[in-house]
This record gives sequence, C-alpha cells and structure tokens, in this order.
Amino acid sequence: MAILQGVAEFLPISSSGHLLLLANIFHLPDALTLSILLHAGTLLSVLLYFARDILYACFKAPRVAGLVIVGSIPTAIIGFSIMYYARSLEENLLLAGCLFIVTGIILMTVMRSRFRVSEFDEYYDQIEANEEGDEDIEFPEPKTYETTTWLDAIFIGIAQGFAALPGLSRSGTTISAALARNFDREWAGKFSFLLSIPVIGGGALLEIKKLFEEAEGDTFAEKFFSDPFFVVYLGGAVTSFLVGWFALSILMRLLRDGRLHHFAWWLFIIGPATIIYWCHLNWETVLPILEKSEWISLFLQRIGLA
Repeated sequence: MAILQGVAEFLPISSSGHLLLLANIFHLPDALTLSILLHAGTLLSVLLYFARDILYACFKAPRVAGLVIVGSIPTAIIGFSIMYYARSLEENLLLAGCLFIVTGIILMTVMRSRFRVSEFDEYYDQIEANEEGDEDIEFPEPKTYETTTWLDAIFIGIAQGFAALPGLSRSGTTISAALARNFDREWAGKFSFLLSIPVIGGGALLEIKKLFEEAEGDTFAEKFFSDPFFVVYLGGAVTSFLVGWFALSILMRLLRDGRLHHFAWWLFIIGPATIIYWCHLNWETVLPILEKSEWISLFLQRIGLA
C-alpha cells in the first residue's frame, strides 16, 4: 500500500482509485493509523522536493502563495461536498473503473495536444504564418508564476476538487488544466504539486479527526502509538516518502519531455479491468440487466452463463 500510495499519489494514475481496487481485492481493513502515516510520508516528499520553490514563494514571491490559497478554495468546497453529500461515490469501484478511462482520455487529449514535439515547433509555425502573409501573428507566451491569473488558479482548483472522486487523477487533472490555460510545462507541474500540499495535509488532518473520534476514553497519543502494528505502519510511511520522491522526479522529467500522456495506456488497461472485476463481484445484479439485451442474452446462452 505504501509503494502504491507513493507512486499513484504523484503519477497521473489516481492513488484513490488504485488503493480502492487494492482494498477490494485483498479485503484490507481501514487502518486510520496507517492512512495518517502514509499521508505524512507523501506530504514530506512534496515538501522536501519542492522546498526551494516553497521558500521562494513564502519570502520572495508571495503571489505564488496567494495563487495556491485561491486555488485551494474551490478544491475545499467541491471536495468537502463530495465527502459529506456523496460519500458512497468515494467507495464506488465501478465509478473508479469508469474514471480511470476518463483520466486516460484527458491525458491523451489535453496533455498530448499541448505538448510540442520540439522547442523549434513555434519557430516553424511562425515561418509558415509568414509564408501565408500573416507576418503580424503573435504566439502567446507560456504562463509563468508572474503571468498566472487568479482565474487560472480557480480553474485548476476546480479540477483538483473533482479529483476527490476515485479514479480521477489529481495530478493528471490539475496539470492538464494548467496546460489548457497555457502554463509553461515546468510551472504547470510545480503549481500542481504546490496546490497538492493543502490537499494531502487536509487528508491527514481528516484522518486524525476520525482517530480522535474513535479514541473515546483514550487520548489521541495512546490510540495512535498503541496500535500493535505501529512500527510496521511507520515503515510504510518511510516507504511512501522514498517512493513518492522517486515518483515526483520521474513525473517532472516526463513532463519536461512531453511524455506524460503515455500513462494513459495503463489507465486504458486498469479501467476496463476494474469494471470487469466489479461485474464479477456483483454478477447477480449485472446478469439480469445484461439478459434484457437480446444479443447479449444470446451470447451468454452460447457460452453457458445464461
């Protein structure tokens, strides 16, 4: 679980969807202590990997911190709405399977269309425009932190809010949203992960809140540290930190090279596989629905399932 959390939290393949699938396959218990420590491990990897950018934002570019705060507002509104009014969606394996495919489509369309094959593409576009008599055409400069607008931050924050649904990748949707707003590649990745800090930290705080509620007569410290598997969970936190750091370095490298959309192929595999697995778990419900279709019913009769 720690390895999966570290990889899927940052690569555009949805950690929530993969963890939900893993929990269903192996019937894993909902261990709050483990969840808190895994969140802490991935949060630490973001804080240390982007430490220079965070310090720069705090002391030399407060506008970046303002953009993160503004972007976090729609994320909080949408995320908490899903959590409190559509809680069942967070545990819906069928939805996760469908949204895996949606994430793959986003990666293949938005990201692929926004990535230039080489740094000379704009130069050749300008030459072509000149040959057609459009000498005055101007190509928009990619946005950096100085030219990013508050509307950009809100747009990306909305995308991040809907990523609370399982199967919809947070990093995939936010980076795609940033590229759709003409962000510079590296700035798109950095802003996406700066925006993830309140989300990952907030997730850990919510788990801590749940643990407080379950503590009853015990104090939080007694409930947290007295878990018989605490040392094992701590090892998971270290693992999620190390794997998360490695996944971040891979993602930023692939983002700069314009190859992030290649992860869509994995999502196009895991998405249908998850849907098939859900159908397997709910076969008694699915079969009567399938039998209502004449050609599907005939196919099921041919293979002996109806």
